Amino acid sequence: AVRKDHKRLAGRVAHALESAPGPDRDAALHSARKAAKRARYAAEAARPALGKPAKKAAKRLKAVQSLLGDHQDGVVARATLRALAVQAHAAGEPSFTWGLVYGREEAAAAATERELPGAWRRAHQARIRRARGH
Repeated sequence: AVRKDHKRLAGRVAHALESAPGPDRDAALHSARKAAKRARYAAEAARPALGKPAKKAAKRLKAVQSLLGDHQDGVVARATLRALAVQAHAAGEPSFTWGLVYGREEAAAAATERELPGAWRRAHQARIRRARGH
């Protein structure tokens, strides 16, 4: 089950990283986040039987899940900031500040996306292989 969840995650991460920036990539990264969460919980559940390899995999999967969670938080924040800017503009209020905050969120998302390949590489290297003797 752990290997199956890890394989599913590998496919989702690969798809997300191959996607062009934009809403489709954001959705693919969110799907990868959910797969990372599932793979992490499977590794944590396997820890009593598989020991240190499962612990190491869970720790690294948690890092991937965290990065992807930060990215998703930014996606939601940017949608909210855009809506607030539109409301402010429609009310005749300044909306420049909303745009600045939106830009910061966009930059943070780009930084997260740059970190993902390395975090994924580390998590993928820690995958749980067939247990010896089985």
